[in-house]
Amino acid sequence: VAAEQAAQRAAWKASLLGYANGKIPASALCGVSFDASVQLRCDAAESLEQLNTAYVAAFGTNMTISDSYRSYAGQVACRRTKGWLCAAPGTSNHGTGVAIDFGGGIESFGTKQFAWMKANAGQFSWEHPSWAERGGSKPEAWHWEYVG
Repeated sequence: VAAEQAAQRAAWKASLLGYANGKIPASALCGVSFDASVQLRCDAAESLEQLNTAYVAAFGTNMTISDSYRSYAGQVACRRTKGWLCAAPGTSNHGTGVAIDFGGGIESFGTKQFAWMKANAGQFSWEHPSWAERGGSKPEAWHWEYVG
């Protein structure tokens, strides 16, 4: 069973390699049970489900997601409205289906939710990139990436 699961995750990871950043069709992405707006690469979605289960055990509520997959048009709109907070269109990790922006307390440094994520997200292959750390080049407590 473990070998089959590993093979499935590898297939999901490879499944999006032929698509340009922000040009992934919805049919190639997966959602999560706790938020109908979320779209991610399927292995990232599966891992986010597991992370959310652990989060619910700790906080009694589902995670709050403010953004996941971002189409190229969405990246253009984000850059237009939020400026430097959004990557140049066609370069965003959101456009590859492996980035999440969180709310619900995770979006702020120093909260118990952010501290919990720092302590636990790695077990589920989610990380807070160094550039997004408080002292990083672009501090964004809310931005997390799937690295599985």
